[in-house]
Amino acid sequence: MNKDLHILCAHLDDFEISCYGYMFKHHSKYENIYIHVATTNDYKEPITLKNIKSLEKILKRSLIYKNHGFNSTQLRKEMDDLKDSIYTSIDFKRSFEILSHDDKDVHTDHQVCYEIMMGLYKLSERFITYYSPSSLNFEPNYFIELTDKQYKCKTKAIEFYDIQKDQSYSKVGYYLSGHWNIGMAYVMENCAKYKSEYYDIYKIKKWTTNGEDGI
Repeated sequence: MNKDLHILCAHLDDFEISCYGYMFKHHSKYENIYIHVATTNDYKEPITLKNIKSLEKILKRSLIYKNHGFNSTQLRKEMDDLKDSIYTSIDFKRSFEILSHDDKDVHTDHQVCYEIMMGLYKLSERFITYYSPSSLNFEPNYFIELTDKQYKCKTKAIEFYDIQKDQSYSKVGYYLSGHWNIGMAYVMENCAKYKSEYYDIYKIKKWTTNGEDGI
């Protein structure tokens, strides 16, 4: 367990939408889990902190949250500064794995986060990308099932961000309006048999075992 996981999310709420399945399944494999969020939002950050505390209680472990404080929609211009901020947060003497946005994502901020983390590809033991509502032609090859309890936990955390109860044009509204089970659609397309009604989906770009069990 002498390794770290570094998760990079462009925005507050990306973590809840895309990363809960991976956390439920793999959190015990890591000594330290860092949740990096590139941009800040005064209204949403208290929700994020509350959700992380709730998740810590469920997982029975601590999580390390770091908001890098940049402006949403401005990451392309601030890419070098964000990169420096993230890289200085990583202990390169330790083994680490990466969970980040996918390259097939149409949101510019998400693209920047992927490009920054790809700079660490050769140094990481594992490199995995996650689906988000702004993904386009996503090609998952790793499907993590959620129990009913886990699904309800995830959905409740996401609902906290629906502050005005009318975010039909946001990714939160997009998710809550029925997009929540897109993972199941991918599972049905790729798998003849499945165990659950709910899935989070990922793309493994690099996975080294180093003597450990596989996926």
